[in-house]
Amino acid sequence: MSARTRHAASPTERPVPERGPQRFQQVDGDIEATRSRWSGAGAALVLLLLVVGVPVALLLLGGGLSMPSLPSREDLTGSIGAQQIVTILTWVVWLAWLQFTVCVLVELRSAIRGVGMPARVPLAGPSQRAARTLVAAVLLLVTAAGQANAVTTATIEHVAASNVAAVASAVPGTTQAAPDQAHAEQEASAEGEKTYHLGDIVLDEDEGRELVGKKVAVVTPPEGRYHDNLWDIAERHMGDGRRYHDIYELNKGRPQPDGQELTLARLIQPGWLLVMPEDAAGVARVTVTEVAPASTVTPPLHAPVEAPTQTSGAADTVQPGASVADEASTADDVQSLVGSGLLAAGLLAAMVAVRRRRRTPEPGDDAVEMEVALRLGADPARARRLDTSLRQLAALCAAAGRDLPPVYAAQIDDTRLTLFLAPADAHAPSPWTVAEGGRQWHLAADAPVPAGRLGAAPYPGLVSLGRSPEEADVLVDLEAAQGTISIVGDEAVAAEVATAIAAELVTNSWSDGLRVSGVDLPQELAEVGGERYRAVPGVADALPALSARQADVLGTSVLAGRVRGGSGGTGTPEYLVAGRTPSPEEARRIAEVAADGGRAPWGAIVVGDVPGARWRIEVDAEGSLRVGVLGLSVTANRLSARRIASLGRLLAPQEVEEQVGGVEVEGHLERPDLAASGRALGTADLWAAPVRVLVLGTPVVEADGPIDDERRELCTELVVHLALHPEGVHPTVLGAAVWPRGVTTAVLNATVARAREWLGKDAHGAPHLRHTMDGNLVLGARAVLDWDVARSLLAASRTERTRAQEAALLREALGLVRGAAVEDVPAGRYSWLARARLERDSRALLVDAAHRLAVLSLDDDDPAGARAAVATGLGVAPTDELLWRDLLRAVWLESGPDGVRAAAAEMERELRDAGVREISAPTAALVEELAPTGGVGRAAGD
Repeated sequence: MSARTRHAASPTERPVPERGPQRFQQVDGDIEATRSRWSGAGAALVLLLLVVGVPVALLLLGGGLSMPSLPSREDLTGSIGAQQIVTILTWVVWLAWLQFTVCVLVELRSAIRGVGMPARVPLAGPSQRAARTLVAAVLLLVTAAGQANAVTTATIEHVAASNVAAVASAVPGTTQAAPDQAHAEQEASAEGEKTYHLGDIVLDEDEGRELVGKKVAVVTPPEGRYHDNLWDIAERHMGDGRRYHDIYELNKGRPQPDGQELTLARLIQPGWLLVMPEDAAGVARVTVTEVAPASTVTPPLHAPVEAPTQTSGAADTVQPGASVADEASTADDVQSLVGSGLLAAGLLAAMVAVRRRRRTPEPGDDAVEMEVALRLGADPARARRLDTSLRQLAALCAAAGRDLPPVYAAQIDDTRLTLFLAPADAHAPSPWTVAEGGRQWHLAADAPVPAGRLGAAPYPGLVSLGRSPEEADVLVDLEAAQGTISIVGDEAVAAEVATAIAAELVTNSWSDGLRVSGVDLPQELAEVGGERYRAVPGVADALPALSARQADVLGTSVLAGRVRGGSGGTGTPEYLVAGRTPSPEEARRIAEVAADGGRAPWGAIVVGDVPGARWRIEVDAEGSLRVGVLGLSVTANRLSARRIASLGRLLAPQEVEEQVGGVEVEGHLERPDLAASGRALGTADLWAAPVRVLVLGTPVVEADGPIDDERRELCTELVVHLALHPEGVHPTVLGAAVWPRGVTTAVLNATVARAREWLGKDAHGAPHLRHTMDGNLVLGARAVLDWDVARSLLAASRTERTRAQEAALLREALGLVRGAAVEDVPAGRYSWLARARLERDSRALLVDAAHRLAVLSLDDDDPAGARAAVATGLGVAPTDELLWRDLLRAVWLESGPDGVRAAAAEMERELRDAGVREISAPTAALVEELAPTGGVGRAAGD
């Protein structure tokens, strides 16, 4: 097999041959590699002397073994002579040699079979350690001897920043790209080849095709006597050295760049590329791009912009014909959302907000899978940190009496937020720090949070385009383009990128009230964006809104206005997003409206090449996205028509509007259906159970067995999944649910074993987590789920003959509720919950129970009991107006009209924060009836 990997060297690094056997020749001056070879040769010599030389020397010196006879009386009582001492010492040497030889054989067997740590030889601690060191050195020497010379690679430095860090390099005055890498990329582009990247490593086409999309770790060169190994790699990137088996199974028998294969788990070579499990951290993912030839960029005064293009098309446009085979170019719709952390976070927040406001239809299978993908891909914590950090920056600038920095791009990962500026600004307010001479501002993820009220969003035009190989979300500020942005390349993917941009602009939290006019975009975006999105028939219908915004901010500074209260900061940004190529006349009119020579809160993003486009986003059929002028290359955020349709079905209103918990029809309450659990349970059964699974609130598992704190979270999710599937779950299905990005059998079995030990055994010695006869995993009867108890109590309450007994059972059931079902879970966890339907069913039944108990309490002249019931229900559904009306009645009995007005004001705030603009007519009429001077009509003033 030919060598297939090359390293993109910088001018200060030693050049490395890119292809051919010469790549593996020793580089002059490689002292460490020479030392390793001499060490291996020395170890082989020592091993030969000890294993072969010692017995040969003993035999030559006449120290052969002879079986001793039983000593006589004279032997025991006589004096010891020199012959006896020599005999004893000879036996000691033979025994020591035998012990050491056994240790060598044990170590060799373990290394050759690749079974992990070798067996321990009794009473041979120092001898076995010495044998292990010598055997390892010899094996490394023997393996390397088959190569042209010792394998050497350039030192691999994993770059923490993503490819968007090259944004600064695209601006003159910053460090330019490495000449060798640029030359290699230009050559590849000229030949019509794809360029495959692993961080700063450029891979051969064959290697790249095999590894594209996978997480890959590079085996580092030796440092002194230390050699990288699978155990340490697993410990570094997966937190557990014992998971080296997972890496071994993924790479066993796979050809490596030097032509060898991984056959021994304990023996790997520097420069090897190891495919890692999807949950590995700190490793890059192999990406593919088509790189255009480098060009000279004139130093810009503001953010980088593209040179105007002609309608005939630009030379560096990615054409559909340049894509790879069709079967490899269409990414799975669900998988495309898994890596879109900020986009998925906005869509998930929109879905949750809609469900808080009103009931949505029962989702179909496609819609459920869409929700699973959103839960898996969303990173709400990162989205909140981005929003808060930007608003805090605006507050700091306002306090200092300065304008906002001229940001044109941003990048956020789990360690820091980076803003890219043009022109540079070297004066950042603390805790922000400056890098690259003021072209970058950094804020650490753990930076202190300044006190004070947060103002309006400073950069509403920021939108994420995708994720870098280092799992960083990369954003650009549409305002900085100062004109039209075109999306070119594969037409289908370009339309999906445009749809994703529009969806994020109308759902993210840092864009405030930004509005989007969509042309030829999926109609379901109207359900997603609500009042922030409007669909228009053509480009001409959207231009008046843009023109109006242009007149509003004419002559003002947008960056100054947002911190000083000027008109440039108070207006609502407007954007046109078109899913098709506009006609020449439409393109001309867009260019006239969208560009005024400065930063402005309006603009246009269109699919297709248009004259005068300031930025050109290039995409290919594989989903790779590139903005050449910014030096940006990521895996694109995309929303296909099928996925946006599924999302629309998740958010569409029910055909018959009704309150969760029932709808009042002529004074009669239609209650939701209730399917009771398979057995009658009470709270006493729950608290007496040796294993308690609590899901009505933050998920908790209570058991008496041992569990490491760092393992508790994962084992809790596994047990909760089994508890919600009492019929049993096949291990393969369980693994796909809890590890949706993939898991090996070894990890799944180890986690199940830990959970089994944690839950313990019942009185008969059977484990609470066991296998059924058909191989499924199931929880035993003594493991009790609080949702089963609640359903059992609610079912029993509907059959009670007296109101007092019914109220007691309802009160007992609601006493189990700590909040909404399975709330406050980490990002990416419990994505399977959408399939379990727990959230929807529990919300309907618990709101119904709270309302029913409030009605019974009010009938019994117990307003305090009614308020307690309503408080529990509002903890599950804080915007349910049926419960708010119950609260208003209870407060009126206790505090009269003044109490009603205070409760009505609290209700207004809660509904307004949830995005509910109109209070329903029955609620408004009740407020007017109980407190005539408190007239309430809207949750948010217009």
